[in-house]
Amino acid sequence: MSSNRVQEPKPMKLYTRIVLFFVLAFSILLVISFVMVFYFSQQIVLNENRSNLIKFNSYIINVIKENEEALLSLPTSSRLDFISEKIYPNIKDNTLISYKISDNYGDVYLSSEGVDELLNQDNFSEYNIDIFKVHIDNPADQTEDNVDVDSFRYNKNEYYYLGSSYLVSDDYTIYIQVVKNLNDSFVYMTALFSIQIAISIVCLAIIIFIGIYGTKRSLKPLIEIAETAKNITENNLNTRIKETGNDDELDQLIKSLNQMIGQLESAFDAQKQFVSDASHELRIPLTVIQGYSDILSSWGKENPQLLEESVDSINEEIQNMKKLVEELLLITRLENNYFTQKFEPADLGELVTKVYNECEMIDATHSFELTRAGHCLVKCNESLILQALRALADNSMKYTPAQGKICFSCTETANRCILSVTDTGIGIPESELENVRRRFFRVDSDRSRETGGTGLGLSIIESIVKLHRGELVIESTLGQGTNMKIILIR
Repeated sequence: MSSNRVQEPKPMKLYTRIVLFFVLAFSILLVISFVMVFYFSQQIVLNENRSNLIKFNSYIINVIKENEEALLSLPTSSRLDFISEKIYPNIKDNTLISYKISDNYGDVYLSSEGVDELLNQDNFSEYNIDIFKVHIDNPADQTEDNVDVDSFRYNKNEYYYLGSSYLVSDDYTIYIQVVKNLNDSFVYMTALFSIQIAISIVCLAIIIFIGIYGTKRSLKPLIEIAETAKNITENNLNTRIKETGNDDELDQLIKSLNQMIGQLESAFDAQKQFVSDASHELRIPLTVIQGYSDILSSWGKENPQLLEESVDSINEEIQNMKKLVEELLLITRLENNYFTQKFEPADLGELVTKVYNECEMIDATHSFELTRAGHCLVKCNESLILQALRALADNSMKYTPAQGKICFSCTETANRCILSVTDTGIGIPESELENVRRRFFRVDSDRSRETGGTGLGLSIIESIVKLHRGELVIESTLGQGTNMKIILIR
């Protein structure tokens, strides 16, 4: 029975997502800007047409007002022709504005042919236009703000319309109808729209090109980082990613990655060195065991003294191997924070006193002194701190000649607790003070083996101190003695 698995869509690459986002963002911005330009341009043009229509209507009324006495002195049949002659110089070059003047006696003057058909009342009723919306008694009271202009459509053309009546005298009223063809404005808007479309296409092409080119250029260091990281293995951890030199976020990322690779290289080298050292340390007891085993197999079985000596030596080397493995296991647990959940308040003064009493009890060849054991409460793993103190004491006893002096103390400051073990032993050369913390390092290999040292003591102590976020301080003078301090924050 087979099941058809639906393949999940493959996620887009970062490069593609950035390009799409860039193009989409700028395209939206471009469209919004062009829409705003088109809208405001249209409003400006239409408002200009509206303003021109109102100004022309006001012009006609002002002409009537200025020539009012002469107008009223004429016969009624000649009055509209008189007004038209006064208006003509201002409109003769403007073919888009037409007007119709009539009066209460039924006389009509048309500025051009077709105006009467254009101003047919049937056209206005379709658009609910009040033919003579504005009634003017005093031309000075008329402003653009208080005049509404209507619009209508005729023969596929858009028009603005304004109708008004002007009371010249008690028995004479002139009716003015002005219409403005908006064809030139719409031609302009169509041309503007076409230009914007063309510009949009060109801009979009430029945006896509810049998006692709810019993204490729911007992501080039990331691609190089990915390629370099892909090629880094345990055999070439010395490889580093080339910095851009711009000191920007990307350069900071490269520096962080190089730092991380450097730390990996150091850790890997330390691991290889650790494995090599551990193998070497284990090889010595195994060689001894193998040697005694070969002796026993060959001819040692018949010699009771040799047999006993071989068995004792094998047991001793087994104990050394067991101790070494246990110490290696302890270091591993310390480095993996195995003991962090077991931190409880403990009095370090009592721990120092306990180690001092133990040393006095088991070692009669040295002189011990407890200089100070003040109460100092610290949240810690009590068994680990006790183990570290015992290890310091054990070191002092191993490397201090008989009748030498070893001093213990526990002092406190405002925020620290200092545990100190000082001896009058052989001391450590100044050049080796940092090396003694390294695993398996011995200042004197022969002497260390004689005293049963594995070279892990100080390394374990430092791991315990670091687990408690403290500090191990070693001060020593060759031939005079050593002072080792564990400093813990309270």
